[in-house]
Amino acid sequence: MALVQITTVQGNVPVTVFQIQDRVNLGNYKELEETAKKAYEDGMRDLVIDLSMSDSLTSIGIRALVVIHKMLSTENGKHLKLTGIKPPIHDMLQVAGITQFIEIYDSVEDAVASF
Repeated sequence: MALVQITTVQGNVPVTVFQIQDRVNLGNYKELEETAKKAYEDGMRDLVIDLSMSDSLTSIGIRALVVIHKMLSTENGKHLKLTGIKPPIHDMLQVAGITQFIEIYDSVEDAVASF
């Protein structure tokens, strides 16, 4: 099974949604990064990552989010949003300082509408 299920949602702009199917760890983080890189090369500019199916996130998973955030960051605003964050993951992201620069939403719909 692939780590990332990809859909595109039309909001104010087209938004790509990555639904993460498992825990992001040392064995699969490159798949997430490479999927994001290919989508970016294919024109994706606004991304929502849905972590609702992931019970935890490793430090390498956090690194992958930072790499994707940097790839999508422009002077025009924030182009990566997270959703489906369970409390343990939210706490980890807060401690790591990720929530200071990547916005978190309660639902995919709210995240898509924020673009």
